[in-house]
Amino acid sequence: MKLRYYVLRRILLTIPTLFGLTLIIFILLHVGGNSRLIGAYVKPSSVVSIAQQEAEINRQLHLNDPLIVQYFYWLAAFLQGNWGQTSTSVYSGTVTGAIVLFYPNTIVLAIFSAILITIIGIPLGVASAVRKDSIFDQLTRVISFAGFSIPVYWLGLLLIIVFASSNVSPYLNWFPIGGTVDPRLVASSTWFQGGVSSPTHLLILDALINGRPDIFVNALLHLVLPVLTLTFGVIASVLRVTRSSMQDSLNQDYIRTARAKGLSEKTVINVHARRNALIPVVTLMGFLVANLLGGVVLTETVFNYIGLGYWGTQALLNGDVGGIMGVTFIFGLTFIVANLGADIVYGYIDPRIRY
Repeated sequence: MKLRYYVLRRILLTIPTLFGLTLIIFILLHVGGNSRLIGAYVKPSSVVSIAQQEAEINRQLHLNDPLIVQYFYWLAAFLQGNWGQTSTSVYSGTVTGAIVLFYPNTIVLAIFSAILITIIGIPLGVASAVRKDSIFDQLTRVISFAGFSIPVYWLGLLLIIVFASSNVSPYLNWFPIGGTVDPRLVASSTWFQGGVSSPTHLLILDALINGRPDIFVNALLHLVLPVLTLTFGVIASVLRVTRSSMQDSLNQDYIRTARAKGLSEKTVINVHARRNALIPVVTLMGFLVANLLGGVVLTETVFNYIGLGYWGTQALLNGDVGGIMGVTFIFGLTFIVANLGADIVYGYIDPRIRY
């Protein structure tokens, strides 16, 4: 099967997966009963009486209809961008509006983490396999076990104590303790309000657009500790799988043949062994997105980094149904897209799986 047909088939298979995700979210919305769902939309401060509000919400959500009918009404509204309302300490308004504001910060955090995972985890795993049982190999295995063992929130707090305060040493106070930027730098900026920048909502990009390189540098400094916290545990998984896969590749007959033909060790490792070793790693990367998403919630909360995870935490603490369901869908959608990308890359690297 040609690659384009394989890609098309994988894309078509994501459609029922997405519908399944919307069904799960709809069921979760109704787990607490209609009264809980109505309570999420009632505004006690409104001039309209609570009884009138409840009657209107019942009508709009079709709560008197059978569940299957309610689902299709809800799905139609959902596909049109009507994801409900949210009210938290960081944002009050539509769920889609909150996602537009906060998701870019989370994307920046995830992109920098993914870059570090790729440029550090994979080369370390390859080097560890090539130098099996050496001191370097033992050290990387210790790092891997530490990554599996240390909780994200504990690592974040530890990095704050060591590198964002003077508790350990006044010479290690290199990075900001939290947030996305120093408030003093943006105090007079009309394009930065409520922890969110304009027009792209990507602070490092908006700082350059608005001619503020000082804010750009400061925003990068605020990213360092959250990115390291989010990256550490995931690197451990990538490192361990890469090492194991690389060792299997190096023991294959075609590697012994390549060496017998007189090819240099560098060519054997980089051209023949590494590509095949990356196949299970690429498969793993899709699943590691789930680890990143889970880590984002804790990391953003520890560092007061205003992103989707931080907003989701506030929604959870406030019992904000709209916010919780919005974050759930976006995280689920991100996971589905990441796995689709991993499948496509997998099909490109290993043509055998297309058949």
